[in-house]
Amino acid sequence: MSEPKQQRSRDSFAKVRAAVLELLHERGTGQFSLAEVSARAEVSIGSIYGRVSSKVELLRVIQGQEFDRLDVETEERVGAAGVGAASFARATAEIVTVYAEILRENRDLLSPFFLLGVEDAEILDRGRRSGDAGQAVFLRALLAAAEEHGVDLTRERADWAFEIFYSLCVRYLGLGVTATASPHDAYAWPDLLERLSRTVYLTVSSD
Repeated sequence: MSEPKQQRSRDSFAKVRAAVLELLHERGTGQFSLAEVSARAEVSIGSIYGRVSSKVELLRVIQGQEFDRLDVETEERVGAAGVGAASFARATAEIVTVYAEILRENRDLLSPFFLLGVEDAEILDRGRRSGDAGQAVFLRALLAAAEEHGVDLTRERADWAFEIFYSLCVRYLGLGVTATASPHDAYAWPDLLERLSRTVYLTVSSD
């Protein structure tokens, strides 16, 4: 979808985007109509159809914009995590904590698209690309920290540590469940971060 040239059109679509994000946050799914988006954004449904052909296309556009933002944020925050830490254990904890916090802060955005990706191949593919990009940033940061502190860390071991970390985060945060379902809460968030950091450190530092 091309960027509209007129400021008025850009402003209208910004309202539409905000309305969609609010509905995703409230419903935890894509279960809403373009009429609801139109009413909440106070933008005519004709104007929306002037930009996209369907609700599915609108969701894909919103996902692309939001996941592009998230990819940049992950690159900046996770890429800088652990640099100059006093030890490899401390660097690992910083990397794990920063990435986990990004997932937690964006749960209400990520979870609906986990569900939408089950039925929409394009949404699934965009989500996977963002996930792969995040994994690559995490691994670069972890491998750089290992090199800085003289730790012999293989890519294979770092990959496995990420898989464990990400799977536990997804389970705890309840990504891919509706807004009415509660995330797993056996541990308080600070406790979970400590356990995740320890688990990743033991995985990457074991012989």
